Amino acid sequence: MSRTLAVFRREMRAAFESPIAYVTIALFVLVLDGLFFFIGYPIGRVPLPGLWEGGQASLIVLFTWLPLLLAFLIPALTMAAWAEERKEGTEELLLTYPIRTGEVVVGKFLAAWALVTLLVVLAVLPVAAAVGGLGPLDWSTVWVGLTGAVLLGAGYCAIALLLSACTQEQLVAFLFGSLALGTLWLLRMLVTVLPAGIARGVEYACPSTHFLESAALGVVDVRDVVYFALLVAFGLYMNVVVVERRRWR
Repeated sequence: MSRTLAVFRREMRAAFESPIAYVTIALFVLVLDGLFFFIGYPIGRVPLPGLWEGGQASLIVLFTWLPLLLAFLIPALTMAAWAEERKEGTEELLLTYPIRTGEVVVGKFLAAWALVTLLVVLAVLPVAAAVGGLGPLDWSTVWVGLTGAVLLGAGYCAIALLLSACTQEQLVAFLFGSLALGTLWLLRMLVTVLPAGIARGVEYACPSTHFLESAALGVVDVRDVVYFALLVAFGLYMNVVVVERRRWR
């Protein structure tokens, strides 16, 4: 545990020393707030108006945008986690220490997840406070939605870190991560044109489904918690496998 925490502190320190993290976070908050207040969600069968147009004290538009925006944000924050280690040669040095690969993987994951959680909280709560000042906001829905967004972020972090471990170029890691997570989001939008059996499987496999159809609406579903736990476990396990193969070459 102490070695995992050491990796966690190392990754957090590196994140807060990087100007990329600050620029990425600022852009994320500005874009999310702009979409929520002014644009709405004009995608899908039932477009949702922005706050000023719709005039409803609800964060549903904000939560509906999160899966797509996080699909680009999280790969940007995690692209250097393994790729830069390999490029700079520090991965080999790190793995020569008396530390298990799993401890390194979990430490990097916890750091990325903590950063994403902080970012989501900072993006959602001020908006919720502003909306609550304009009308009767259901705060129980806000807290459930925020919890679901944190779980969604955990699943995205596990996938993005796995893909970062597969390359030594940050840009490639970002593109792979964004493509994978963006494709999962897009597939959910296309289930209506797929055969019924395939559509159900594709929809269930998409992380955004397990957020938008429950937590984003203020509904607690244990099955979604189990899904995200399994997704994180799969991503971390495969991350260990990828790094271990290089460790013993």
